[in-house]
Amino acid sequence: VGPEKLTFDFTSAALTHEQVRAVEKLVNDRIAENASVSWTEIPYAEAKQRTDIQQFFGDKYGDRVRVVQIGGKPSALDGYSMELCGGTHVRVTGEIEHFRIVSESAIAAGIRRIEAVAGEEVLRWAESEATRQQSSFEMLSKKKPGLTALPEFVRDGHAAAVASVEARAAQLKQLEAEVLDWEKQNAKAAEAELRSRATTIAAELASAHGAATSLVVEIPEADGALLQQVADALKAKFEGPIVLAGSANGRVDLVAVVPKNLTAKLRANEIIQQIGPIVGGKGGGRPDNARGAGKDLARIGDALAHAREMIAAVV
Repeated sequence: VGPEKLTFDFTSAALTHEQVRAVEKLVNDRIAENASVSWTEIPYAEAKQRTDIQQFFGDKYGDRVRVVQIGGKPSALDGYSMELCGGTHVRVTGEIEHFRIVSESAIAAGIRRIEAVAGEEVLRWAESEATRQQSSFEMLSKKKPGLTALPEFVRDGHAAAVASVEARAAQLKQLEAEVLDWEKQNAKAAEAELRSRATTIAAELASAHGAATSLVVEIPEADGALLQQVADALKAKFEGPIVLAGSANGRVDLVAVVPKNLTAKLRANEIIQQIGPIVGGKGGGRPDNARGAGKDLARIGDALAHAREMIAAVV
């Protein structure tokens, strides 16, 4: 009784959050009672006959054992908690001050473990949690500015510090859900915008190159995602091989598409494998669709020229 960091292993199914908090409340209620903690020595043979005295059967005991009890009359072995124990650090439960379960997990089949803190360790845990919560909040704020700040962490006593951490945790959970929903909405909007832009570009290219047997072009300010969307849209409008290049954020992206009826003679992955190094990069993929990337923007023209040579040799 009394260490500031505690570990309990027990046989059970997983505990719910409500069950964990119920156990925690029960312990804190007992602490608040300020019950006496006492100990006495008795013959081990007597202890073995008592089902109300906890003992660890993997341990070896001598002829006489020390029983620590909480509550009841000193040395009367009538407390509400009794076990064979070598020592104690408090005279009354109130000296423990506060108890907090910080984790509950499985350590083996059917065996659970609770880790908890007590006394001054509760404040240290609460301060650490508050720091972690603030870091999480700042990460969320980078994704979505303007979030409501977390409540200020309160250090005024063990119970107040724990309650403050719980309040901050509840708001942080709400903010995480808010940011996730906001990201999903933004992603949907960005995807719709990308498809719309790709459809427009594909229509313009098909109109300008409709009579050509192949299409090898550079699309200004286009990344790999846009190039792939344009290539997919062009498949329904264009029957020949397609090689697209674009640059954005200092990077070159490449996409090659070859109709499946032509892959016996020309493969998209081989096109990318040859033109990728020209722009200082690499790539690969399937015979009918491949992608690559590089960093040498000045050589996009050279890469596309080589792609045209490869296509002209077989188409």
